[in-house]
Amino acid sequence: MSILTTARLKLLLRFALSGLGGQRGRSALTMLGMAIGTASVVAVISIGLVGRDYVVSLIEGVGTNLVIAYATLEGVNPEQISFEDVDVIRRRVPRMAAMAPVLAEVQMISIRRKPKSVKVLGAPPTYPGVRNLVTVSGRFITAQEEASGAKVCVISRKLAQQLFGTDEVRGQSLRLFDLRFPIIGVFRERVESAAAVDQSEAAGLAAVIPFSTFRNLSDVRWLNTLYIQAADRESVPIVVESLREVLASRHRSMDDFQILSLQQYLTLVNRISDAISMGLLGIAGVSLLVGGIGIMNIMLVTVTERTRDIGIRLALGAGRRDILLQFLMEAGVLSLSGGLLGLLLGAVLPWYIGRLYGVEVPISVASVAVAFGVSVLVGVFFGLYPARKAANMNLVDALSFE
Repeated sequence: MSILTTARLKLLLRFALSGLGGQRGRSALTMLGMAIGTASVVAVISIGLVGRDYVVSLIEGVGTNLVIAYATLEGVNPEQISFEDVDVIRRRVPRMAAMAPVLAEVQMISIRRKPKSVKVLGAPPTYPGVRNLVTVSGRFITAQEEASGAKVCVISRKLAQQLFGTDEVRGQSLRLFDLRFPIIGVFRERVESAAAVDQSEAAGLAAVIPFSTFRNLSDVRWLNTLYIQAADRESVPIVVESLREVLASRHRSMDDFQILSLQQYLTLVNRISDAISMGLLGIAGVSLLVGGIGIMNIMLVTVTERTRDIGIRLALGAGRRDILLQFLMEAGVLSLSGGLLGLLLGAVLPWYIGRLYGVEVPISVASVAVAFGVSVLVGVFFGLYPARKAANMNLVDALSFE
């Protein structure tokens, strides 16, 4: 067995490149097949990441590190979250960054001479921060207004548009609880999508007044919803468990209450995204498989066309291992070149589309590395059979081949 030196490897590589150069059109088409397969893998994973990031942004738009508690109002004499519960929760639940208890009542107001239902919410100054609300104009309720029970309100953008046709409502007022409430600001939800319409108490036609004002003017004695913002993502399970313990200690049954964490939805989204990405990846992998078959096909044709040349080289003393390596190098060059071109296409096209439509398209470094590595391995694997066929040729048959 001959010892392969660097010089011999360079010589074999030169032979391989010369062989591919003699059939440029065929080689270019084979490399294009591998490039499309590699680009498909990178692009599919990028699409999966974009979809995941979009859904995550919708969920996180409701609030960051958010825990939500509310009464289910099912069954006979259901229990609800009381004001006393809120005081105990504030003292006993650790790792809270902020808390926003919300009261709610539907009232009728006249909009363009037509009666419309408006959700009136009683909420503290922490409410917009916990719920990720955006102030469109004016300002939100202050701590001083909450402490004094001020009769002011902040309305949703949709209500402002229907009432006044604009977001600028300075000097306007709204009649609630048979009293005049000056409007001090307009808000909207950070994420406004069709999926979120009417799924939030702040969506649609809504007005927010101070929590203390609502308590003074309304007969409502139970919370509609309790929002708690955990100090960080790691604190969410601690807050959920502590909140559950507090409510369980103060009520007969936890069946009357629902405690949700957005972290649960984020975990579910990631699992679904991973499953979809794996499915799409399998479909894209077929392109790599087709590209590998293309390499095997062209290499078999090449071996057949160069049978006499292989026989001459064997007769002149070339080792079968040299023949094997030469054809493997040809397959490797095709797959390597196709893989590099595929990475370029897979990275540039998502970047261009993202720039064209103003969407950030993430590209996974791991997916790039895996796609490139798999493309090279596929090329070498499918090139192994033709290379072994060339190396194992019978010398006499090869020389007599016409």
